[in-house]
Amino acid sequence: MSTLEKIRNIGIVAHIDAGKTTTTERILYYTGRIHRIGSVDEGTATMDYMIQEKEHGITIQSAATFFKWKDYNFNLIDTPGHVDFTIEVERSIRVLDGIIVILDASAGVQPQTETVFRQAQKYKVPTIFFVNKMDKLGANFELCLSSIKERLLTNPIPIQEPFGKEDSFQGVIDLIQMKLIRWTSEDGSEYIYEDLPSSYDQQRSFMLEEIASLDEIFMEKYLNSNYDLNDIYSALRRITLSGFGSPVLCGSAIKNIGIQPLLDAVIHFLPSPLDKPKQKSFLILQDGEKEITVDTIQTKEKLLALCFKISYFPSVGKISFVRVYSGRITENDVLYNSTKDIKERANKIIKMHANYMEEVKELKMGEIGAILGLKKTTTGDTLTSESNQRIVLESIHIPDPVIFVAIEASSRADEDKLFKALERLSEEDPTFKYKINEDTGQIIISGMGELHLDIIKDRIQREYNIKIYSGKPQVEFRESITKKSIGEYNFYKQVGNKLQTAYVKVEVIPIDEGIKVFIDTPEIPEKIVPSVKEGIYEALGFGVLAGFPCTRIKVKVVEAKYDKDLSTSLAFKIASFEATKIAINNSNPILLEPLMNVEIITPEEYLGSVVNDLQARNGEIQSISIYQSLGNIVINKIVALVPLREMFGYSTVLRSLTQGRGTFTMELHSYKEVPSSIQENIILKGTL
Repeated sequence: MSTLEKIRNIGIVAHIDAGKTTTTERILYYTGRIHRIGSVDEGTATMDYMIQEKEHGITIQSAATFFKWKDYNFNLIDTPGHVDFTIEVERSIRVLDGIIVILDASAGVQPQTETVFRQAQKYKVPTIFFVNKMDKLGANFELCLSSIKERLLTNPIPIQEPFGKEDSFQGVIDLIQMKLIRWTSEDGSEYIYEDLPSSYDQQRSFMLEEIASLDEIFMEKYLNSNYDLNDIYSALRRITLSGFGSPVLCGSAIKNIGIQPLLDAVIHFLPSPLDKPKQKSFLILQDGEKEITVDTIQTKEKLLALCFKISYFPSVGKISFVRVYSGRITENDVLYNSTKDIKERANKIIKMHANYMEEVKELKMGEIGAILGLKKTTTGDTLTSESNQRIVLESIHIPDPVIFVAIEASSRADEDKLFKALERLSEEDPTFKYKINEDTGQIIISGMGELHLDIIKDRIQREYNIKIYSGKPQVEFRESITKKSIGEYNFYKQVGNKLQTAYVKVEVIPIDEGIKVFIDTPEIPEKIVPSVKEGIYEALGFGVLAGFPCTRIKVKVVEAKYDKDLSTSLAFKIASFEATKIAINNSNPILLEPLMNVEIITPEEYLGSVVNDLQARNGEIQSISIYQSLGNIVINKIVALVPLREMFGYSTVLRSLTQGRGTFTMELHSYKEVPSSIQENIILKGTL
């Protein structure tokens, strides 16, 4: 067996409080990576090393570690469960080969579970499920199976059954080997396989029939009763790698039950780097880019790596986390950043265990690690060996911020320190942005939610020792256009001792999403093109109505005049900036607001009050369904589209409406035009 076949790059994902970090802590203990089990509640969990994580009892940043289990090398990333930190899940899943989805046994698939599962599907990442908290009151393994099928639209294949539940949960039934696995030591490190005390033939038959229905090779053997354990394992692996279904296991991480079989399942069913050799990439050409597929097995000697995360540590500074798809990175290598078309030097190569660093000689094909010394490389950049072809890997989707707040340093002396802190934080977290309001001089920071910005502000004050003042959170609106228009600008001005000139004419066109910029004239020399684009993007960064970023616009430079003696990069940057502003002003600009997909879980008795409140917030109810039924208690799930401006402080309102029993999550659904009366108010005041 090759070295690559013995690598597993996996992630732990789930809804908040399902037990991701608790499960990871047990994995590290049983694999010998740590020698004492930490606790999330006590703030001693290995992977939750940030002060804010310890205080809030939640994971905020994804944390990487590595270990061995049964001669296999694991690279593992523990991810956040809160929707405000979804970028941490997105970029982790982008570089992982497989994931473990943790479910709360009493809740099944929860809203954030659906989000992370969709992210995994987008990158075609195979999945296994671990139904955690089988010892909890209300634990229901069958409910979890049905919720996987109904809400995730995939095929759950239970390869285990719980032995007992709630207070009587004692172990798990291995349906493949038909054995009871019982844990015999308090710390869960020792376990034994026993003969079953009663028959589980019916459950095993269901498992085998499900496998046969999803795998033709096994189907033939099953119908002829000509199969063995290896056939079952092989069929399950094929099903998992194809995405047709997922094995489901169970246990209780807090009770130290079920972790070792989960690690075995990762080896048996989740892919090695050899199972995912084809990588979606793009070849950068002079006139655009061409989508290609790179087979990393065929190009195994050539370096191809993706930077998926940046972190700053006080002791060493900037660390760039990378996944190596082919080739290798060794100390002092000169790397080519094909995304930015620059060269960087890898001063040191390290592997991370949460916030602890272990220096290594190299990162080889299939491995995940980190590099010290990359100054300009950022999240989503591709690293290669320089060649004639400029190839970049599929990058990472970074959602736009939806909420902002104004901050300022408490003293002039802290202003420079504050900008340095903001620069570093925005490099670490691409969903966090900052800018200066030109009218008020205030610093505006933007993020994915109230908790996200609270954590950012807390980090500024604690990690960088800067006292700041902040206002109330506000909605991050967008500006767009409703019709095609033209704008032109002739720059003719004395700058210093030199007369500078440039003429640019642009056309702006409404599109469905994003921003596109094209140079559609041969009059602009190649060396001037970056300055023209820079001017356009700067204009789009601050709209013409209320200073919000623009979106859903295509800008095409249709005409230009270049004077070889008088034209400069600066002149063309200014001309393209002004021409774009004029064109947007002429195109009937509008404001767009974030529309949130809100999912609320509430007992049925409070359903009417919650629905009435949502409608009062201009919410559009999409669906109301039974989420769970426990005896006489019916739990409902409400899905609604609600403007973000109506959702500030909603957690307090929902607690009041449901006597503390309701929960909700929300994520960006789309942008829609702001009602004209509200738009006028925003333009006048700069905010709501």
